[in-house]
Amino acid sequence: MPNSCTDSLRSTIPRTTGSPVPSWFKTVAIAVLLAAGSASMAATAPETYEQYRQPGLNKPAISQSDILPLVDHLRESALVSVKEIGRSYEDRPIYRLQIGSGPVRVMMWSQMHGDEPTATPAIFDLVNFITAPEQAQWRAGWMDKVALVLVPMLNPDGAERNIRHNAQSFDINRDARALQSPEGRTLMALAREFEPHFAFNLHDQDRHYGVGDTGRMATISVLAPAYNRARDINDSRARAMQLIGVMTKSIEPFVGGHIARYDDTYAYRAFGDTFSGMGISTILVESGAHPGDPNRQVARRMNFEMLVTAIDSIAAGSYRDVSPARYDAIPLNEDDAIVDIKIARLTTVEGDSEYVTDLAINHRGDRARVVDAGDLSNLAGAQTLDASRWLYQPPRPFQLDANSILTLDDSRYRELLREGYGYFVGDPALLRVETDLPVAINPRNPQRQRPLRHRDATFLLRDDAGMRVAVINGQLVELQAPPEAVAGQAR
Repeated sequence: MPNSCTDSLRSTIPRTTGSPVPSWFKTVAIAVLLAAGSASMAATAPETYEQYRQPGLNKPAISQSDILPLVDHLRESALVSVKEIGRSYEDRPIYRLQIGSGPVRVMMWSQMHGDEPTATPAIFDLVNFITAPEQAQWRAGWMDKVALVLVPMLNPDGAERNIRHNAQSFDINRDARALQSPEGRTLMALAREFEPHFAFNLHDQDRHYGVGDTGRMATISVLAPAYNRARDINDSRARAMQLIGVMTKSIEPFVGGHIARYDDTYAYRAFGDTFSGMGISTILVESGAHPGDPNRQVARRMNFEMLVTAIDSIAAGSYRDVSPARYDAIPLNEDDAIVDIKIARLTTVEGDSEYVTDLAINHRGDRARVVDAGDLSNLAGAQTLDASRWLYQPPRPFQLDANSILTLDDSRYRELLREGYGYFVGDPALLRVETDLPVAINPRNPQRQRPLRHRDATFLLRDDAGMRVAVINGQLVELQAPPEAVAGQAR
């Protein structure tokens, strides 16, 4: 097992040296150390993982240009076999990496959906760990037992556009039967040639998934896909459930209650269900959001930890001792259980009517909307604002003057917000924006006298003393309230 800080570490792929340890790693360090007996080899301390974490991939979108230099560098490794196994619709190469030559065959693939990149850097973190010189004894313990094949990016065309589908507008994960996409044909051909015993289908999920009704984000969700509509459990599916039990246990010291399980409704066209029907023990891993982690680096590390654990458990056969009941005990994923912002207990006054409401706000692309209103006690917010002291104030439009240009710096903008102006109307060229605060110009569907669903998330909160908080395109701007009234409430 490596030391937590080693100056002389080398790897086939260049690794971070002297990089700062993210704050969330420090937060879990004590828990990890206490649980080291049940955690994977890599989980000894946050600094240990940092030694193998591939630099340059902490970003919201990853394209093929980000990984091609890493793939090319691996050609020099005596431990890794690099091979082009197919071409995308737009003729981009699809590569597989192979490590080990044992009789138990394991296949993993990432970015089947181009905008789901979290597991891609985790694969390179894993390769860094496997190929590091100080891991020679560890990898010697399994390389003659396990043959590992990795496809770090199955859908390079979708990754280029940062979209789910391929260049044909196909969802590759729904092409396992028709095989109309070259990417789907490539994956199926690899499976038929390699004949894996275990298959890892690595994805990202929407940030609004939660762990049951707990109000916690689902940072990692798992599934042993069904192989028929009856959702029967045969030997190969039971092995997947047992292995998932081992993998999720390894990350409990890190994310604990942020682990969920997908419903196993049979999806005839999906690769996971199809491979399960071929007798392959298939494991779906979905990387989700975590508080304060926009680029999903928490889920990235959890993938790394689970994959190291899986290799150990497969090589040793230890998963066979795990009861499938552990898999069944994982809480189910709950869709739309988390909203980006929840404003709680906001009072609305309209004429003689007065009522209290919660508001849920979600961001989609560059636009934020109110997606729900009323009693939203069933929802948790990635950020929650207690507005019980405040009243809803509809935004006033500020009409830009065609004869002059308005310079909007912080001071002038806050002054306008305190006067109740929430957005600007007119030619955007008449507005010179010199503030980093969010600015709404010509909103598509502005709020009215009372807060309404499906309208833009731009309005204000006030009390008898004046405007306290502005909500501008789903971002909170403090106006007069003390910082603790707005900040520090993210979950």
